[in-house]
Amino acid sequence: MKVKIISSKGHWRNGWLTTPDEVKRATNILQQAGVEVTTTEVENVAQLEQTLDNTPAQTMIWSNAYYVNNGDEKAVWLNDYVQARGLPLLGSNAQTLRNLLQKNDCQRILKEVGLPIPTHLILTRSNLKEVSSLLSQSAVGFPMVLKPTAESGSVGVRMVTTLEEANDGVQQILADFPLSEVIAEAFLPNDDITCGFFRLGNQVMLLPTAYIVKSVAGKTNILSRKERLQEWSENDKIQPHITEQHILEQLQLYIPQIVEALNIEDISRIDGRLDTKGQLRFFDANGLPALDFPESVMNKQCFTCFPDYSQEEVYQALIHTIVYNALLRYDMEVPQAFKDHNLFTMTSQCILKLDEVNLALG
Repeated sequence: MKVKIISSKGHWRNGWLTTPDEVKRATNILQQAGVEVTTTEVENVAQLEQTLDNTPAQTMIWSNAYYVNNGDEKAVWLNDYVQARGLPLLGSNAQTLRNLLQKNDCQRILKEVGLPIPTHLILTRSNLKEVSSLLSQSAVGFPMVLKPTAESGSVGVRMVTTLEEANDGVQQILADFPLSEVIAEAFLPNDDITCGFFRLGNQVMLLPTAYIVKSVAGKTNILSRKERLQEWSENDKIQPHITEQHILEQLQLYIPQIVEALNIEDISRIDGRLDTKGQLRFFDANGLPALDFPESVMNKQCFTCFPDYSQEEVYQALIHTIVYNALLRYDMEVPQAFKDHNLFTMTSQCILKLDEVNLALG
């Protein structure tokens, strides 16, 4: 079988694999499993179209970016071009990625189906003059968290404690991120909970972990971009396995519903926090979780939840699992190495496994 990994010039930061070396690492794993892999970086839509038009029909496309450049400093969605040609696609489709990256759309969809999210308010350029009034009248309250709606990885996120700070913060985000509006969310005074999601055929696996920076306690702080980029350390930044039953029960109940509501395929990482009453509220679902070895949150999550295996074994199983499920969705040939070694063939007391019966009952 064949896989083509397509990266996009200027858009590596938000990809699955954020450097050429990381692409090479994943490529080596696939090649060791007998997969024929080609990789390319496209500079613009014309190059992307040429690449796709020269791709054999039974080639799995692994899009390593949300966007591709389209001239005049504009960017368009890479997966739109893959889907237009009917090529097999690893991960979620373009519309799902739009909904996930655009936090206002993501929260709207989750709210419509009754899933728990933070109290929030969307602020746009069109109502910029009314920001102070809108915030004063809203139920969000202070402290509140301000986020650009079209960024990921905590880029541009800040916590504010006064109306003046909020007004300044909204204007700054709109100035810094021209493709974004602003979502103002109620601050939840607890540490981040981040849950990995994997599907393999009719099975689902959840990896329940917390995301804690001890020096920036969740009771009074958010995790900013600075903390996200900080190195993992047992003395400060950790990602422990969750054992509290009331949290595990909520993850088991809500994560599959979130995935279904947002039409997520193959893999995701979904983040939330407990409110003051112990209700888990979700504020982010990642459609292209970074897979950089060994530092990415998704990798760390897997290492935490499979403690009896080496990091290399876990990472290999992670790559196998993602591609394996994508192949199943398109009824394509699955290499034997994928069947023999994936996250679902490994044993752990730290994971939650569900099947179609469990999901239906849930």
